[in-house]
Amino acid sequence: MKIVLSLTVIGSLIFGVWAGVSTAQKVLTDRVSITTGQGQVFGLTSREGIARQALGAGEEVLTIEAKGVTGFVQTTERLLGFSGLLQRWVSVPTSTAEHILKWTVTSRMIIVHGERAMYGFQSDRGRWKREAFSAGETLQQRAVKDSIAVFVTNRRALGFSSFTGGFFPRDLPVGDAIADIQINDSVLILHLSDSMLVFRSGLAIWAELP
Repeated sequence: MKIVLSLTVIGSLIFGVWAGVSTAQKVLTDRVSITTGQGQVFGLTSREGIARQALGAGEEVLTIEAKGVTGFVQTTERLLGFSGLLQRWVSVPTSTAEHILKWTVTSRMIIVHGERAMYGFQSDRGRWKREAFSAGETLQQRAVKDSIAVFVTNRRALGFSSFTGGFFPRDLPVGDAIADIQINDSVLILHLSDSMLVFRSGLAIWAELP
């Protein structure tokens, strides 16, 4: 009887951790595995079921990476994000003119830097967001932590959070250079010459400190 009760408690704890992972702001252990075969991409978790994504004719896999509850696959035609919590694939197409320069996979999201746009995948929500560079806009810096990221261009700062929707832009003062980027898993602070800009993952708005 004691053994049965102990196993029940352990099982409840494991389930509680999995169910509450979307709200707990901490780094997750690796819980997904990604593989390919026979013209398909497979996403697997410890739970029952396999998420499959068929590749198109001539579509080739370029990159595979997984961390926490998040999986990432780059092909010659699109970006694929896998949500371990939802057990599904979500894709965003990339044009033939787009060239992916850099990507970062965290336990909760995917951040991708292309020549023409920025991309972010929120694993808990199972959705991609895309923000195109405007004419003459160039990326200067970027910083990424587990659930929060920032792109800094020559014109604006764009905050991204795994918990709220989309990229959140903030125009930068002309001639006010960024001296430092301070970032942890929940808050990022841009130190400018005369002020500070703050972006928080749970609020997804920019605030200015004097």
